Amino acid sequence: MFKDKHILVSRREFLRDSAWAAAAAAFAAALQERLEAQQKKPATPQTKPAAQKPQQSAPQPARNLPPVNIGFIGTGTQGQTLLQRLVRIPGVRVVAVCDIYPPHLSRGLRMAGPQAKGYEDYRQLLERKDIDAVIIATPLSLHAPMTIDALQAGKHVFCEKTMAYSVEDARRMVQVSRETGKHLQIGHQRHYSPIYAHAREMMTEQEVIGKLVHVRAWWHRNNSWRRPVPDKKFEELLNWRLYRKYSQGLMAELASHQIDVVNWFTGATPVSVMGMGGIDYWKDGREVWDNVEVIYEYPDGVKVVYTSILSNQYDGYAEQFMGDKGTLLLTNEKDGFLFKEPTAEELGWEAHAKKTTGKGGSTGLVLDVTATKKKGTGAVIGGQKMAAGYELKDAYVLELESFVNDVVRNGQKPLCDAEVGFKTAVAVLMANKAIEEGTKVTFTPDMFQV
Repeated sequence: MFKDKHILVSRREFLRDSAWAAAAAAFAAALQERLEAQQKKPATPQTKPAAQKPQQSAPQPARNLPPVNIGFIGTGTQGQTLLQRLVRIPGVRVVAVCDIYPPHLSRGLRMAGPQAKGYEDYRQLLERKDIDAVIIATPLSLHAPMTIDALQAGKHVFCEKTMAYSVEDARRMVQVSRETGKHLQIGHQRHYSPIYAHAREMMTEQEVIGKLVHVRAWWHRNNSWRRPVPDKKFEELLNWRLYRKYSQGLMAELASHQIDVVNWFTGATPVSVMGMGGIDYWKDGREVWDNVEVIYEYPDGVKVVYTSILSNQYDGYAEQFMGDKGTLLLTNEKDGFLFKEPTAEELGWEAHAKKTTGKGGSTGLVLDVTATKKKGTGAVIGGQKMAAGYELKDAYVLELESFVNDVVRNGQKPLCDAEVGFKTAVAVLMANKAIEEGTKVTFTPDMFQV
């Protein structure tokens, strides 16, 4: 059951062929004991620290909403980020949690609430007929087999980005979503961000930057990207991002968010890509680059320069869209600014906008999604008018609310659906190919089609 002829990866094969085998075998018995104990009795105060109380049980379903039963697969760092928000959505019941690492599974069960049952094997979770949808936040190499199994089991799926480890796997995910009639949403949360939706409207509809000519985007950190490991046998399990058999590195884990934004804002896909990368600072046994520098070309000669590094955090992370009339700057996923060119005409709302100071003392206009409601702008995401207070929610909350209410409850196509996620996956995975081979990769239209 749950086998796709194109991607045959059983849990047994995965554990046997990876370095996780020894670790999984070591804690299998302990896992079963933990699960049985946790499901027979409530957690004690000692196992529920006061600082974690807001995350330990889900709210009761809203009165007029039928419950949506969710199965959650993968409760590591990113999974917990999603889960703590998911359980606060009215009407959501997380009824099943799956992870092969006992501390993560125990943590996920506490966050999900007493109604949740724990699993080591995700296929057992998928066999449950009462589950409406699943959320997958596992290592990249597992996205495709788990998503395909879930779709074929009749579940709608929310899968974290990047969509898949390979272009072929991502393409198959799109195909299976179409074949089963089940929706697949990919976790590029900026599609649900008020500030990004507002900035895109200003750029594409109000044309505040004029003709787009260049884009810069970057994600700069000063840390090893390494997670603490209690025992060496868990190294690849917990630090999978650093190893090529599981990870596609910085381009997949960080750049995918920002290249997705470029695709979205331009309404296009790249024409070519070239780049370089290396393990030049963190010489600690990792297999993925600790820095990447990439140049994409988009239609009409638009160049996109992208960098991601792990040895300096001064610039943080941002996307900068440069036109002949101005520059839109989106920083830290929450703030937006418009810097006009000296020759640009005055905007009707400019006098009322908050101001900021940019490079060289230039004056910038602060983007405010709440300041434009009377004009009917800034309060719409994906063609849908947002309810009061939406601007106070982060994009993770908004993407999960949309998945539960729009996709699962109402059967609507996700804003960031399988096709959108596929195009982003192609763009970043081919950048890795260009870096690896030291060549310029030219895209053809069929590469972005399924």
